Amino acid sequence: MVVDVRGAISALAAISTAGQKQVNFAARVALTKTAQKAAAAEVKEMRDVFRNPTPYTLSSVYVKPATAAHLEATVMLKDEATKAVPAAKFLRAQIDGGQRVQKRFERALQAVGAMPTGYRAVPASGARMDAYGNMSSGQIVQILAFFSAFPEMGYKANMTDKGRARLARGSKRQQGMSYFIGHPGDRLPLGVYQRTSFARGTAIRPVLLFVRSAVYQERFDFKYVAEQTAANEFPTEFAKAFIEAERTAR
Repeated sequence: MVVDVRGAISALAAISTAGQKQVNFAARVALTKTAQKAAAAEVKEMRDVFRNPTPYTLSSVYVKPATAAHLEATVMLKDEATKAVPAAKFLRAQIDGGQRVQKRFERALQAVGAMPTGYRAVPASGARMDAYGNMSSGQIVQILAFFSAFPEMGYKANMTDKGRARLARGSKRQQGMSYFIGHPGDRLPLGVYQRTSFARGTAIRPVLLFVRSAVYQERFDFKYVAEQTAANEFPTEFAKAFIEAERTAR
C-alpha cells in the first residue's frame, strides 16, 4: 500500500523561500523517519493483536529508505525466506482475511499422499506446542520422517522400517509409539494419530486433524496503521527536517 505525501511536499515548497534542494532533503529525511515510525507501529500492532508472536514474525517488518533520486520510503513485510514461509505470505490471511497459505509440512504430507489435496492440518490434543503456541518443530519433523515425507527422495531423515519398529518398541525411559493416518472407528475426524503402547494395551491421540479450510478473519490492519502513522508523523518530521535543511543550506 502507498501513502502519498507528494501534495503536502508541493504545498510546502510553494510557500517556502528555500530552494528545491532543501525541500527535497527535508522530504527524504521525513519520509524515511516516518517509515521507521510506521514499522515500529506495525510491530506494536502485532503484539496487540497476536498472542505471543514469535521473534521471526516481529522481525519481518522492514523499511526501504527514501533516496535523493527516489523520494519514496517503503514499509513492507519480508517476502523471501530460506528455511521458512516468508511473513508476507503467512500474514496475508491475517491482513486481508481468507484462506491461509499451505505450510511446508502440509505440502510435504500431500506430496506422499498422507493428506488429501486442498486440506490443511491443524494441531490436535496430542500435539506438542512451543512457547509461542505453535506446534513443536521437532514433532513435525518426526511425523514427516515417519511417513517418509521429506521433499528430497532418499533423504537420510526419512524413517526406515527399522526406525519405525524401534520407535514402536520404545525404551526404558519412554513408551513405544507410532503414527497412523485415518479416522478411527469411522467416527473420529481424519488426521494423524499417535498410538502409544503400554504393558496392557494401547491408546491413541489425535496429533493433527485434516480440515478442508483454515479461514482467518482480518486481524492485522497493516494499511490503517501505516496510514495513521504517516498522517500523524510526517508533518512534524518534515518540519524538523526542513528547519535543519535551511540551517545548513549553502
